Amino acid sequence: MGVALVIWTFGFALVDIISFVLGRTSLWSIFILSLPALLLGIVQTQALDSLRRSLLDRPVIARVVAMIVAIAAATGLQTLFDVYWTRWVSLTFMPQWQEWALPITPQRLFSVGSIYLWTFGLALALMWAARLAGAVEKNAARAATAEAAAAKAVAAALRLQLNPHFLFNTLNSISCLVTLDRKQEAEHMIDRLSDFLRASLNSDPMEDVPLEQEIEMIEAYLDIECARFGERLTIDIVLGPDLRAAHVPNFILQPLVENAIKHGVSALKGEASVTIAAKREGDELVLTVENSSPDAADPVAESSRPRTSTGIGLANSRQRLENRYGPRGSLETASLPGGYRAVIRVPFQ
Repeated sequence: MGVALVIWTFGFALVDIISFVLGRTSLWSIFILSLPALLLGIVQTQALDSLRRSLLDRPVIARVVAMIVAIAAATGLQTLFDVYWTRWVSLTFMPQWQEWALPITPQRLFSVGSIYLWTFGLALALMWAARLAGAVEKNAARAATAEAAAAKAVAAALRLQLNPHFLFNTLNSISCLVTLDRKQEAEHMIDRLSDFLRASLNSDPMEDVPLEQEIEMIEAYLDIECARFGERLTIDIVLGPDLRAAHVPNFILQPLVENAIKHGVSALKGEASVTIAAKREGDELVLTVENSSPDAADPVAESSRPRTSTGIGLANSRQRLENRYGPRGSLETASLPGGYRAVIRVPFQ
Protein backbone atom coordinates (compact mmCIF):
# COMPACT_ATOMS: atom_id res chain seq x y z
CA MET A 1 0.00 0.00 0.00
CA GLY A 2 2.84 2.42 0.83
CA VAL A 3 4.48 2.13 -2.59
CA ALA A 4 1.17 2.52 -4.46
CA LEU A 5 0.21 5.51 -2.34
CA VAL A 6 3.53 7.28 -2.94
CA ILE A 7 3.57 6.65 -6.72
CA TRP A 8 -0.02 7.71 -7.33
CA THR A 9 0.10 10.73 -5.02
CA PHE A 10 3.32 11.91 -6.66
CA GLY A 11 1.84 11.44 -10.14
CA PHE A 12 -1.38 13.32 -9.37
CA ALA A 13 0.51 16.06 -7.56
CA LEU A 14 2.74 16.55 -10.59
CA VAL A 15 -0.23 16.75 -12.97
CA ASP A 16 -2.09 19.14 -10.65
CA ILE A 17 0.95 21.41 -10.39
CA ILE A 18 1.18 21.53 -14.18
CA SER A 19 -2.57 22.36 -14.36
CA PHE A 20 -2.07 25.10 -11.79
CA VAL A 21 0.84 26.54 -13.78
CA LEU A 22 -1.38 26.53 -16.88
CA GLY A 23 -3.89 28.65 -14.92
CA ARG A 24 -6.82 26.24 -14.93
CA THR A 25 -7.73 26.73 -11.25
CA SER A 26 -6.26 26.90 -7.72
CA LEU A 27 -3.86 24.19 -6.64
CA TRP A 28 -5.90 22.73 -3.75
CA SER A 29 -9.18 22.66 -5.68
CA ILE A 30 -7.54 20.60 -8.42
CA PHE A 31 -6.08 18.16 -5.90
CA ILE A 32 -9.39 17.73 -4.02
CA LEU A 33 -11.33 17.14 -7.23
CA SER A 34 -8.69 14.59 -8.29
CA LEU A 35 -9.06 12.47 -5.13
CA PRO A 36 -11.62 9.98 -6.58
CA ALA A 37 -9.33 9.16 -9.50
CA LEU A 38 -6.35 8.96 -7.13
CA LEU A 39 -8.14 6.49 -4.85
CA LEU A 40 -9.31 4.43 -7.83
CA GLY A 41 -5.72 4.18 -9.08
CA ILE A 42 -4.44 3.02 -5.68
CA VAL A 43 -7.20 0.43 -5.31
CA GLN A 44 -6.62 -0.91 -8.82
CA THR A 45 -2.87 -1.11 -8.26
CA GLN A 46 -3.41 -3.15 -5.10
CA ALA A 47 -5.80 -5.42 -6.99
CA LEU A 48 -3.26 -5.93 -9.79
CA ASP A 49 -0.53 -6.73 -7.27
CA SER A 50 -2.78 -9.25 -5.55
CA LEU A 51 -3.54 -10.83 -8.92
CA ARG A 52 0.18 -11.05 -9.72
CA ARG A 53 0.89 -12.83 -6.41
CA SER A 54 -2.04 -15.22 -6.93
CA LEU A 55 -0.60 -16.26 -10.30
CA LEU A 56 2.87 -17.18 -9.02
CA ASP A 57 2.17 -20.91 -9.28
CA ARG A 58 0.91 -20.64 -12.88
CA PRO A 59 3.03 -21.11 -16.04
CA VAL A 60 5.01 -18.05 -17.13
CA ILE A 61 3.07 -17.51 -20.34
CA ALA A 62 -0.25 -17.68 -18.50
CA ARG A 63 0.99 -15.17 -15.93
CA VAL A 64 2.24 -12.73 -18.56
CA VAL A 65 -0.95 -12.89 -20.63
CA ALA A 66 -3.17 -12.51 -17.56
CA MET A 67 -1.21 -9.51 -16.29
CA ILE A 68 -1.20 -7.78 -19.71
CA VAL A 69 -4.97 -8.16 -19.98
CA ALA A 70 -5.49 -7.01 -16.37
CA ILE A 71 -3.23 -3.95 -16.73
CA ALA A 72 -4.90 -3.01 -20.02
CA ALA A 73 -8.35 -3.29 -18.42
CA ALA A 74 -7.25 -1.27 -15.38
CA THR A 75 -5.73 1.39 -17.64
CA GLY A 76 -8.91 1.60 -19.72
CA LEU A 77 -11.12 1.89 -16.63
CA GLN A 78 -8.85 4.51 -15.05
CA THR A 79 -8.71 6.54 -18.29
CA LEU A 80 -12.49 6.53 -18.84
CA PHE A 81 -13.17 7.38 -15.19
CA ASP A 82 -10.69 10.27 -15.30
CA VAL A 83 -12.05 11.72 -18.53
CA TYR A 84 -15.72 11.45 -17.65
CA TRP A 85 -15.18 12.49 -14.03
CA THR A 86 -13.38 15.61 -15.23
CA ARG A 87 -16.18 16.24 -17.72
CA TRP A 88 -18.81 15.96 -14.95
CA VAL A 89 -16.82 18.25 -12.65
CA SER A 90 -16.46 20.86 -15.42
CA LEU A 91 -20.20 20.80 -16.06
CA THR A 92 -21.09 20.92 -12.34
CA PHE A 93 -18.45 22.89 -10.43
CA MET A 94 -15.73 24.15 -12.75
CA PRO A 95 -17.18 25.81 -15.89
CA GLN A 96 -13.73 27.23 -16.66
CA TRP A 97 -12.56 23.61 -17.32
CA GLN A 98 -15.11 23.03 -20.08
CA GLU A 99 -12.87 24.37 -22.81
CA TRP A 100 -10.39 21.48 -22.40
CA ALA A 101 -12.46 18.94 -20.42
CA LEU A 102 -15.54 18.53 -22.61
CA PRO A 103 -13.95 17.45 -25.87
CA ILE A 104 -13.24 13.69 -25.51
CA THR A 105 -11.01 13.00 -28.47
CA PRO A 106 -8.98 9.88 -29.32
CA GLN A 107 -5.81 11.92 -28.86
CA ARG A 108 -6.83 12.89 -25.34
CA LEU A 109 -7.81 9.32 -24.47
CA PHE A 110 -4.43 8.10 -25.75
CA SER A 111 -2.49 10.72 -23.78
CA VAL A 112 -4.35 10.10 -20.53
CA GLY A 113 -4.19 6.32 -21.06
CA SER A 114 -0.43 6.42 -21.68
CA ILE A 115 0.13 8.27 -18.42
CA TYR A 116 -1.96 5.77 -16.47
CA LEU A 117 -0.32 2.78 -18.19
CA TRP A 118 3.09 4.14 -17.19
CA THR A 119 1.89 4.75 -13.63
CA PHE A 120 0.49 1.24 -13.26
CA GLY A 121 3.67 -0.30 -14.67
CA LEU A 122 5.95 1.79 -12.45
CA ALA A 123 3.93 1.12 -9.29
CA LEU A 124 3.76 -2.64 -9.91
CA ALA A 125 7.47 -2.82 -10.71
CA LEU A 126 8.40 -0.98 -7.52
CA MET A 127 6.02 -3.10 -5.45
CA TRP A 128 7.57 -6.27 -6.90
CA ALA A 129 11.07 -4.94 -6.19
CA ALA A 130 10.09 -3.98 -2.64
CA ARG A 131 8.70 -7.46 -1.97
CA LEU A 132 11.79 -9.05 -3.51
CA ALA A 133 14.05 -6.90 -1.32
CA GLY A 134 11.95 -7.80 1.70
CA ALA A 135 12.23 -11.49 0.88
CA VAL A 136 16.01 -11.16 0.52
CA GLU A 137 16.24 -9.39 3.89
CA LYS A 138 14.08 -12.06 5.54
CA ASN A 139 16.21 -14.83 4.05
CA ALA A 140 19.36 -13.06 5.19
CA ALA A 141 17.87 -12.65 8.67
CA ARG A 142 16.90 -16.34 8.75
CA ALA A 143 20.38 -17.32 7.60
CA ALA A 144 21.98 -15.10 10.24
CA THR A 145 19.67 -16.52 12.90
CA ALA A 146 20.44 -20.07 11.81
CA GLU A 147 24.17 -19.33 11.76
CA ALA A 148 24.01 -17.81 15.23
CA ALA A 149 22.01 -20.79 16.50
CA ALA A 150 24.50 -23.18 14.94
CA ALA A 151 27.42 -21.30 16.47
CA LYS A 152 25.69 -21.34 19.84
CA ALA A 153 24.99 -25.06 19.51
CA VAL A 154 28.61 -25.74 18.60
CA ALA A 155 29.82 -23.63 21.52
CA ALA A 156 27.45 -25.43 23.87
CA ALA A 157 28.53 -28.83 22.58
CA LEU A 158 32.19 -27.96 22.94
CA ARG A 159 31.83 -26.47 26.38
CA LEU A 160 29.47 -29.10 27.80
CA GLN A 161 31.49 -32.06 26.62
CA LEU A 162 32.42 -33.36 30.07
CA ASN A 163 34.71 -36.32 30.32
CA PRO A 164 32.56 -39.31 31.40
CA HIS A 165 35.59 -40.70 33.23
CA PHE A 166 35.50 -37.69 35.55
CA LEU A 167 31.87 -38.38 36.51
CA PHE A 168 32.54 -42.10 36.85
CA ASN A 169 35.60 -41.54 39.05
CA THR A 170 33.79 -38.97 41.19
CA LEU A 171 30.77 -41.18 41.79
CA ASN A 172 33.05 -44.13 42.48
CA SER A 173 34.99 -42.05 45.03
CA ILE A 174 31.75 -40.98 46.70
CA SER A 175 30.67 -44.62 46.88
CA CYS A 176 33.99 -45.56 48.49
CA LEU A 177 33.69 -42.77 51.08
CA VAL A 178 30.18 -43.91 51.98
CA THR A 179 31.35 -47.52 52.28
CA LEU A 180 34.17 -46.41 54.60
CA ASP A 181 31.61 -44.47 56.68
CA ARG A 182 33.30 -41.16 55.82
CA LYS A 183 29.92 -39.56 55.30
CA GLN A 184 30.99 -35.99 55.95
CA GLU A 185 33.63 -36.15 53.23
CA ALA A 186 31.14 -37.83 50.88
CA GLU A 187 28.57 -35.08 51.49
CA HIS A 188 31.19 -32.40 50.83
CA MET A 189 32.18 -34.14 47.60
CA ILE A 190 28.52 -34.38 46.52
CA ASP A 191 28.03 -30.67 47.25
CA ARG A 192 31.05 -29.69 45.17
CA LEU A 193 29.99 -31.98 42.34
CA SER A 194 26.55 -30.37 42.43
CA ASP A 195 28.10 -26.89 42.29
CA PHE A 196 30.28 -27.88 39.38
CA LEU A 197 27.50 -29.49 37.34
CA ARG A 198 25.09 -26.63 38.06
CA ALA A 199 27.60 -24.11 36.78
CA SER A 200 28.33 -26.26 33.75
CA LEU A 201 24.70 -26.74 32.73
CA ASN A 202 23.09 -23.42 33.67
CA SER A 203 25.46 -20.85 32.21
CA ASP A 204 25.13 -19.55 28.66
CA PRO A 205 27.87 -21.09 26.49
CA MET A 206 28.05 -17.91 24.37
CA GLU A 207 28.61 -15.59 27.34
CA ASP A 208 31.89 -14.62 28.91
CA VAL A 209 32.32 -14.70 32.68
CA PRO A 210 34.62 -12.87 35.09
CA LEU A 211 37.86 -14.75 35.66
CA GLU A 212 37.05 -14.89 39.38
CA GLN A 213 33.87 -16.88 38.62
CA GLU A 214 35.80 -19.18 36.30
CA ILE A 215 38.34 -19.85 39.04
CA GLU A 216 35.58 -20.56 41.57
CA MET A 217 34.17 -23.29 39.31
CA ILE A 218 37.64 -24.73 38.78
CA GLU A 219 38.13 -24.77 42.55
CA ALA A 220 34.89 -26.76 42.88
CA TYR A 221 36.24 -29.24 40.34
CA LEU A 222 39.63 -29.42 42.08
CA ASP A 223 38.01 -29.95 45.48
CA ILE A 224 36.48 -33.12 44.06
CA GLU A 225 39.81 -34.29 42.69
CA CYS A 226 41.59 -33.47 45.97
CA ALA A 227 39.09 -35.71 47.76
CA ARG A 228 40.07 -38.48 45.37
CA PHE A 229 43.84 -38.08 45.54
CA GLY A 230 44.23 -36.71 49.06
CA GLU A 231 47.63 -35.35 50.07
CA ARG A 232 49.18 -36.66 46.88
CA LEU A 233 47.77 -33.68 44.96
CA THR A 234 48.91 -30.09 45.56
CA ILE A 235 46.99 -27.18 44.02
CA ASP A 236 48.39 -23.69 43.54
CA ILE A 237 46.30 -20.85 42.07
CA VAL A 238 48.06 -17.56 41.30
CA LEU A 239 45.59 -14.82 40.42
CA GLY A 240 46.28 -11.12 40.82
CA PRO A 241 43.49 -9.03 42.36
CA ASP A 242 43.48 -6.72 39.33
CA LEU A 243 42.58 -9.64 37.05
CA ARG A 244 39.54 -10.96 38.86
CA ALA A 245 37.11 -8.94 36.73
CA ALA A 246 38.75 -9.86 33.40
CA HIS A 247 36.32 -11.66 31.10
CA VAL A 248 37.01 -15.14 29.72
CA PRO A 249 34.88 -17.77 27.93
CA ASN A 250 33.17 -19.81 30.62
CA PHE A 251 34.70 -23.20 31.41
CA ILE A 252 37.67 -22.51 29.14
CA LEU A 253 40.07 -23.72 31.84
CA GLN A 254 38.21 -26.88 32.80
CA PRO A 255 39.46 -29.13 29.94
CA LEU A 256 43.04 -28.03 30.59
CA VAL A 257 42.82 -28.67 34.31
CA GLU A 258 41.11 -32.00 33.64
CA ASN A 259 43.95 -33.00 31.32
CA ALA A 260 46.50 -31.99 33.94
CA ILE A 261 44.77 -34.18 36.53
CA LYS A 262 44.24 -37.08 34.17
CA HIS A 263 47.75 -37.26 32.75
CA GLY A 264 49.83 -35.51 35.38
CA VAL A 265 48.28 -36.93 38.56
CA SER A 266 46.00 -39.90 37.92
CA ALA A 267 48.50 -41.62 35.63
CA LEU A 268 51.25 -41.43 38.28
CA LYS A 269 51.61 -42.96 41.70
CA GLY A 270 53.61 -40.30 43.51
CA GLU A 271 53.00 -36.72 44.47
CA ALA A 272 52.00 -34.20 41.85
CA SER A 273 51.07 -30.55 41.63
CA VAL A 274 48.81 -28.48 39.42
CA THR A 275 49.37 -24.73 39.05
CA ILE A 276 46.86 -22.32 37.56
CA ALA A 277 48.07 -18.79 36.90
CA ALA A 278 46.77 -15.64 35.25
CA LYS A 279 48.69 -12.55 34.23
CA ARG A 280 48.37 -9.62 31.89
CA GLU A 281 50.85 -9.00 29.08
CA GLY A 282 50.04 -5.75 27.29
CA ASP A 283 46.54 -6.07 25.85
CA GLU A 284 46.48 -9.84 26.36
CA LEU A 285 45.30 -12.02 29.23
CA VAL A 286 47.53 -15.07 29.65
CA LEU A 287 46.14 -18.13 31.46
CA THR A 288 48.49 -20.98 32.30
CA VAL A 289 47.75 -24.50 33.52
CA GLU A 290 50.83 -26.53 34.44
CA ASN A 291 51.26 -29.93 36.05
CA SER A 292 54.48 -31.42 37.39
CA SER A 293 55.57 -34.49 39.30
CA PRO A 294 58.91 -36.01 40.29
CA ASP A 295 57.70 -39.34 38.92
CA ALA A 296 57.14 -37.81 35.49
CA ALA A 297 60.87 -37.09 35.23
CA ASP A 298 61.67 -40.76 35.90
CA PRO A 299 62.23 -42.51 32.51
CA VAL A 300 60.92 -45.80 33.87
CA ALA A 301 57.76 -44.22 35.25
CA GLU A 302 57.34 -42.17 32.09
CA SER A 303 57.54 -45.25 29.87
CA SER A 304 54.94 -47.06 31.96
CA ARG A 305 52.33 -44.28 31.84
CA PRO A 306 49.17 -45.15 29.90
CA ARG A 307 48.72 -43.25 26.61
CA THR A 308 44.97 -42.63 26.58
CA SER A 309 44.78 -39.02 25.45
CA THR A 310 42.67 -38.37 22.35
CA GLY A 311 43.34 -34.62 22.23
CA ILE A 312 39.60 -33.86 22.10
CA GLY A 313 39.71 -31.47 25.06
CA LEU A 314 42.54 -29.40 23.59
CA ALA A 315 40.94 -29.40 20.12
CA ASN A 316 37.63 -28.24 21.57
CA SER A 317 39.33 -25.47 23.52
CA ARG A 318 41.18 -24.27 20.41
CA GLN A 319 37.93 -24.31 18.43
CA ARG A 320 36.12 -22.29 21.09
CA LEU A 321 38.90 -19.70 21.18
CA GLU A 322 38.91 -19.44 17.39
CA ASN A 323 35.12 -19.04 17.28
CA ARG A 324 35.19 -16.39 19.98
CA TYR A 325 38.32 -14.36 19.16
CA GLY A 326 39.55 -15.44 15.73
CA PRO A 327 43.33 -15.12 15.39
CA ARG A 328 43.53 -13.14 18.65
CA GLY A 329 42.76 -16.24 20.75
CA SER A 330 45.23 -19.10 21.00
CA LEU A 331 46.10 -22.22 22.98
CA GLU A 332 49.73 -23.32 23.11
CA THR A 333 50.96 -26.52 24.75
CA ALA A 334 54.44 -27.77 25.58
CA SER A 335 56.06 -30.66 27.41
CA LEU A 336 58.26 -29.78 30.38
CA PRO A 337 60.82 -31.79 32.32
CA GLY A 338 58.53 -33.65 34.68
CA GLY A 339 55.31 -32.07 33.47
CA TYR A 340 53.21 -30.30 30.89
CA ARG A 341 52.06 -26.72 30.28
CA ALA A 342 49.07 -25.26 28.45
CA VAL A 343 48.87 -21.50 27.81
CA ILE A 344 45.76 -19.61 26.67
CA ARG A 345 46.07 -16.10 25.26
CA VAL A 346 42.97 -13.92 24.75
CA PRO A 347 42.37 -10.18 24.43
CA PHE A 348 42.25 -8.52 27.85
CA GLN A 349 38.73 -7.28 28.50
